[in-house]
Amino acid sequence: MKIRYRITLVFTGIVTVILIVLCLGIYFFSEKNLEQQFRQRLRLKAVSTATMLKTSEITPDLIIKINKTSPSAFVNKSIVTYDNRYNEAFTYNDNPNDSLVVSNDLIQKTKEYNTYYFAYGNREGVGIVYKDANYDYLIFVVAYDDSRDGWLTKLKLILVVCFFFSVSIVIVTGYIFSVGLVNPINKLTNRINRISSKDLSLRLETGNGKNELQQLAITINNLLARLQLSFDTQRRFINNASHELSTPLSSIGSQLDVALQRERTGEEYKRVLVSVNEDVKNLGQLVKSLLEIAKVSGSPSGIELTTVRVDELLLHLPSEMKKISPAYNVKINFDELPDTDEPLTVFGNEPLLLCAVRNVVHNACKYSPDKTALVKLQQVNNKIRIFVIDNGPGIPEKEIKNIFQPFYRSEETNYLVQGSGLGLPLAEHIVRMYNGSIEVESIPGDGSAFIITLNIG
Repeated sequence: MKIRYRITLVFTGIVTVILIVLCLGIYFFSEKNLEQQFRQRLRLKAVSTATMLKTSEITPDLIIKINKTSPSAFVNKSIVTYDNRYNEAFTYNDNPNDSLVVSNDLIQKTKEYNTYYFAYGNREGVGIVYKDANYDYLIFVVAYDDSRDGWLTKLKLILVVCFFFSVSIVIVTGYIFSVGLVNPINKLTNRINRISSKDLSLRLETGNGKNELQQLAITINNLLARLQLSFDTQRRFINNASHELSTPLSSIGSQLDVALQRERTGEEYKRVLVSVNEDVKNLGQLVKSLLEIAKVSGSPSGIELTTVRVDELLLHLPSEMKKISPAYNVKINFDELPDTDEPLTVFGNEPLLLCAVRNVVHNACKYSPDKTALVKLQQVNNKIRIFVIDNGPGIPEKEIKNIFQPFYRSEETNYLVQGSGLGLPLAEHIVRMYNGSIEVESIPGDGSAFIITLNIG
């Protein structure tokens, strides 16, 4: 069932129940009110009859004549009056064939309650005890209230007609209301259907952002912005990776083509092979970095995690850098550690964490004129901070926000050293996998400091 029909059905059902309760309430309280009014009139009739009986100028025959000739709202009324000795003092019946017979039980209840209402066939009646200084009467009056039955019949018809008319209006207005409510959802759906991976720039209308649909549109827009950023990053990554891979391959191919165009001396072939070997190494390092980025992409749920001693991990750095280049030198400083035996451990994957720190240290060694990087370790509260400091040319402030983008290389330092622009992005990705962070403090011309912060595990 479509949501517009469901809303109409639910809305109509709720209003129908309310209308039924309202109509029943009107009918019930109208009936009770008319009943109270009729009983009050019966009592006034009984009191007026007793008042006339105690008046010496008004005889019983005159009272009978008044009841026969005067207009009255009572139909088929009967009046029976007893004196204090329970002798009938006065009797009147509109219909002699349907006269009131007063039982002893009715007399006893009337004496008990002073005013007692009762039903007598299709008529209603009242019995009252009337006393004053000289007279003591028991008066019973019964009558049929045809005006009440007629009015209740009309009221019932009015309520039934109004009920079905109101339900009809509710169905129509409920459908119009549901269409108006669902239309923004349909527009939202149609707008979303026009958005694809080829064009993520489209956005939904959010209005003032106060109602739930507008807030949903804002949330979807935020999701689209993140998706667009992800797709753009992926697209740039693929383009840059393709370029970085094709460059050394093209260089290797062109050098070999040139070398094979004619016979060359052994020394010339050696120079070509040395150049090709250098390009192959660069290509191998690039492929290795790409594979490592692919390995750590996503969540760390599929990676084996253990407790890692950070101080022991840092001790591997000097030998790791020597493997890359004999000219690289790493100085390690543990002087700022607290004087406690608390282990400096984090929860993670040791090879990956070593890869992250190694890439940052490698970057520092490359850009330092003396190829030396200083590594310091601190423990602050429940966090471990690793400082990697170089004395290179520094990083301009406008470049700092881009250095963790894949394949990004500053134009000012690109000529100094070769690289792929993947080391720092890979390091940041690994550190953030373990809820850590990398910050950069740099002064152009005075070196840079990379601060890696990890949570103690």
